[in-house]
Amino acid sequence: MLGLDEVAGLVGVRRTELTAWIEQRWILPVEEDGQWRFADVDVARIRLIVELRQELDIGADALPVVLSLLDQVHALRRGLRDVCDAVATLPEEHRDAVRRYLERRYPSEERG
Repeated sequence: MLGLDEVAGLVGVRRTELTAWIEQRWILPVEEDGQWRFADVDVARIRLIVELRQELDIGADALPVVLSLLDQVHALRRGLRDVCDAVATLPEEHRDAVRRYLERRYPSEERG
């Protein structure tokens, strides 16, 4: 885990900017002994914020909405992965029933 100054230097953002993002809860580092510590996932999120702000020109007003939507997409993907793992443990006849249901519900042209 990295400290605030290490992350700021690594990602190329000012310490004050990074602190503001923490205060706005865009990033949720762990606090240890009064210091913020950043995991790899935090650094990846900081890089994402930098990319959204600089390369895609998403303003500070819109960024919380974009981050929230991205968080929802990731949560849905995790949930879908859990469902797929659960279905994989079912007996073959039940897996086939799920497959047939999905084929009826989502014809091949809709599934891509």
